[in-house]
Amino acid sequence: MKKQNLVLMMLVFLLVTSIFAKVTLTVAVWNWDVEKYKKIASEFTKLYPDIEINIVANEPDVNSFLTSLVAAKKPLPDVVAQSWEALPYPVSQGWVYPLDEFLKDDADYNKYVPSSIKEAFKYNGKTYAIGERLHFQGIVVNLDLMKKLNLPVPPYGWSTDLFKQYLRRATTKEYSGINHLWDFDTVMAAVLNKNTTYWSFNPSKWEFDLVNGGWIPAINLQKELKSIPGLVSDDLKNEELRNKGQLDDYQKKFGKDADAFRESKVLTGFHGTWDWSWVRTLPWNLDYYPMPSDPKIGVRQPIQINYAFMTSTTKYPKEAFTFLKFLTYDPRGVITRLKIDVANGEENGRLIDWFIPVTKHPDVIKYFESLKIPNGVKWMLSNLDKTVRVDMWKVVPGWDQATWDVIFPVNERIRKGEVQPQAVAAETQEKANSIIKNAWADFSKKLAEVEKNFPNIRKQVEGK
Repeated sequence: MKKQNLVLMMLVFLLVTSIFAKVTLTVAVWNWDVEKYKKIASEFTKLYPDIEINIVANEPDVNSFLTSLVAAKKPLPDVVAQSWEALPYPVSQGWVYPLDEFLKDDADYNKYVPSSIKEAFKYNGKTYAIGERLHFQGIVVNLDLMKKLNLPVPPYGWSTDLFKQYLRRATTKEYSGINHLWDFDTVMAAVLNKNTTYWSFNPSKWEFDLVNGGWIPAINLQKELKSIPGLVSDDLKNEELRNKGQLDDYQKKFGKDADAFRESKVLTGFHGTWDWSWVRTLPWNLDYYPMPSDPKIGVRQPIQINYAFMTSTTKYPKEAFTFLKFLTYDPRGVITRLKIDVANGEENGRLIDWFIPVTKHPDVIKYFESLKIPNGVKWMLSNLDKTVRVDMWKVVPGWDQATWDVIFPVNERIRKGEVQPQAVAAETQEKANSIIKNAWADFSKKLAEVEKNFPNIRKQVEGK
């Protein structure tokens, strides 16, 4: 009888323990964001008290961090909450958990996350990461100077023709239209063609299309703007003259020690929303505008996407995905994160911290509209379905070699007027695509092994 009672007590103990046992997930974040993510984790556990979150820091970056863990035979975190590193590397090592089993019937994902983000981190049709936050490449507009120059406020969906008109009208002996156009042509290659993105890469064909894509139209637009004397303020700078103690045209126009953009002498600035920590300090009324578009093509807003993922070795995939969703597109999680940023306060009527979500969920849009940030950013989020991702270096094997070793030197020759883009497009395209083709072939072999081994990894983790 005593033996039976003892067995019964043990069974009850095991049952109670299993009911109230908590799952602990390890989540890796950037080392400067540890405290912020502890706050996020605290709010998450209020909704999911059976899941504990242990925050650890990536040092110095995600891919090196994961590599060092594997080399030291230490377990990987369950979730990598933030990354802007090249995704092919951890995928090719078999460290990333494909997410489609969790996403396929998720209405929050399928209904409110646009295709430009859903398709951003796929290989062989499998989703290896989810957008965690995004940045818009855009134009900062000086509303005070616009008023002073008696220019009407343009619509957010402005065309390239209207954009050129504003820059021309703002260019006088005293003012300039825009501060710089560095990288403007490579970004506009994603805007001026419906099939291509950054550097005129066609993601559907997985190759550059310099001949028929947005590359040549973007270069021509940039050349047109730069041909107007004084329109690009930074083009007036001449370091060689300054080193000789002489004044260059920038100093002659704006003053010896001038910062023309900050001093409200330039109408627009070519800046992404990632520059907010600096942009918010500008001492005049401003707004963020999307890149101007071709009405024949429609609005195409260039975005860069930071991402998050689960590791293939997590013991708790369902719970890990629950936290991953909370971070990325769950409206409750997104709004929680925004509220944590809002709590950091504001300066000069502008929020110090905020981020751009990857979802158009109406609850998120409504809360985002209430934030003290430029109205143009709110417009851009409400038009999230009109976006094109441009940070292709995060997903395309061989990208850096193809762009920096092949296309960039040619682009520099074009910018100097040494050669016409039409004359070199085909040859440059062929060289760059050869690199991409070979890199993809190598990655594809590794990916095939990863896909083959994934079921075995899961069996080992789950003890089957």
